[in-house]
Amino acid sequence: MSPSRVRVQRHQVAVPGIAELPVVTVQSETPGPVVVLTANLHGDECTGVGVVHRLRQLLPELLERGTVHLYPSLNPGGLREGSRGVPGDERDPNRSFPGDPDGTMAERLAHSAFGDILARSPDLLIDLHTDALRAIPYAILDRVVRGANKREVDARCHVLAEASGLTVLREYPRPRYLRYNLDRSLPGALVNGPGIPAVTLEVGPRRSLDPAAVEIALTATLGVLTAAGLVTAAAPPHPSRVQGGPWRRESGPRVGQAGVLEVVPTPGVIFPAGEIIARIRTLDGRTLQELAAPEPGFVVAVPDRCWVPAASACATLAVRDGI
Repeated sequence: MSPSRVRVQRHQVAVPGIAELPVVTVQSETPGPVVVLTANLHGDECTGVGVVHRLRQLLPELLERGTVHLYPSLNPGGLREGSRGVPGDERDPNRSFPGDPDGTMAERLAHSAFGDILARSPDLLIDLHTDALRAIPYAILDRVVRGANKREVDARCHVLAEASGLTVLREYPRPRYLRYNLDRSLPGALVNGPGIPAVTLEVGPRRSLDPAAVEIALTATLGVLTAAGLVTAAAPPHPSRVQGGPWRRESGPRVGQAGVLEVVPTPGVIFPAGEIIARIRTLDGRTLQELAAPEPGFVVAVPDRCWVPAASACATLAVRDGI
């Protein structure tokens, strides 16, 4: 099959401190689904930047039908500064969608990005993020809480997430999903607004490009694109994939006092209820607190810090959804 045509489009985003959002469009001569892939909305999460670079090289040969719009960074200012948010704005940019043209910098950025994405009439969004140094890679699904076709959107999201080959987690239960403003994340705003299916892939550590993480996320992305009907590159199950469930994201027990955090279970290994999953120690090694699992599950990610303050969650966990 002849290579797909590649078109590079650059445009200005009218947000102070952000000059432009580059967009790489890879378009097959054969019509098909339109997919938008976004990366680096949190400026310190870099894996997706490397994935976009790899896809720019690979898709002209792999793409069989349809169009893929690649956004290597939705937050170039944060990328330059190594910060999670938009420089000059403490708000989480991934709680700011669909945005506000007259709002904060994060809301203005969200408004411009969201409008540009919708103008491309996507059939699917893949949003690339990272979690922690000690974490399993996973695909996460937003709660579809609004819309006339919410069951169909939810089912489609699940099929696409499973195709990533990664452990699949649903977001927090509906009340907390809304309380945490996750419906104003980029994927959340799409599934709960125009009803566009979306999948978030969380792969790799923050702040630097890890080649192994880029390859894991690339394989997972190609698996989703295969399920969407654009390429033929199915993703095998990742070795860390946890079967069973359905699983959902949950915060681990909160520590009672500050100290050195020791998370006991290996991420991705299922533990029973009551098992000790973390200890808090003094600097000289005395145990201040042991934290037990309130229900069966597994560790998804361990905080990227050794000393933790009181009332912080000891880890990100997965537990069975609906329990």
